[in-house]
Amino acid sequence: MNNRAKKELLFKIYSENFKYIKDNSSLKNNFEKDFGCYCPICLIYFEKADLFDKINPLTIEHNPPQSLGGKGSVLTCKKCNSEAGHKIDNEILNKLLEIDAVNFKPNAEIKTQFFNDSTEGKGVNANIKIDKDRKIIINIDSKNNNPKTQQNFLNSEVHEYKSPFFSDNLIDTGWTKKLKFTFKKPKKANERLATISLLKIAYLMAFEKLGHLYLFNKNAEIVREQIKFPDKEIIKNPFWINYKFPDNILGVNIITKPRELRSILVVYDLKTKSDTYRIAICIPGFSEDDDKIYENINEKLCKGESFENVEVNNYINSEYKIKNLEDTFLLVNFWESFVEKQ
Repeated sequence: MNNRAKKELLFKIYSENFKYIKDNSSLKNNFEKDFGCYCPICLIYFEKADLFDKINPLTIEHNPPQSLGGKGSVLTCKKCNSEAGHKIDNEILNKLLEIDAVNFKPNAEIKTQFFNDSTEGKGVNANIKIDKDRKIIINIDSKNNNPKTQQNFLNSEVHEYKSPFFSDNLIDTGWTKKLKFTFKKPKKANERLATISLLKIAYLMAFEKLGHLYLFNKNAEIVREQIKFPDKEIIKNPFWINYKFPDNILGVNIITKPRELRSILVVYDLKTKSDTYRIAICIPGFSEDDDKIYENINEKLCKGESFENVEVNNYINSEYKIKNLEDTFLLVNFWESFVEKQ
């Protein structure tokens, strides 16, 4: 399926989802716009005529980012995709690549600069790559180096001889070349922006699964504001959970107990060439005061109890499908009849 067809299909799914909510709620009598859907980040409404608008069309958002194994599964407007997306999405990619590199994981790659006495304070650009067998491969970036500095660096190698008569390992004997140098660690990613990218992925996964039902959840406004304004510290406490969840919890779930931690729990994998990182993010549920979840995570999990006493329900993953319009309000019923009584 090409991008145009996929965009039209996603538009149809989310527009039908909104229409069903509108036609079966108080919106029916006071909403006059044509068939369409909202951008889940900025809440601008898009009709079908706006789908391919030249200035700010709806775009296919890869969520998680394509560079970390994500697929195009949701629509956001071009402005949000570019501004809220690229700035913070690049930071989570950089952070995970940084973790790969400093731990010398297979297939990790470090862009760096080499220094020794011969370079006189100037760096020699190079790549350090760890292959699948953890062997280190070094490539000097000749195209982006001062030729004189690079040559001085290469000429600084030292020849050493080790006699076979004084070694138990003949492979290490004879003449060898040694090149001593230091190199810079990878540039540190902005950790605050990287964590907001994790929050954005979780929020869009919830929208992908629940559609406008979650969009109209008033408790979600704090999440949208943090995504739209990543340089502001709107959510001051942790929104992630350090716990290794099993595969059956991948996706959108509900924390039902304890009451203080009631929330939507989104668990997903981010994949680099070197490793897979399992992430767990909490976003607010539908009940009164569920937007206080981040204060409670800080108190309950960061300072007190472990996650072992928390109960997770996978009703959303197993039962809820956005394409089944007649099931649109099932989660509301489940939340009122089961979740709030826990």
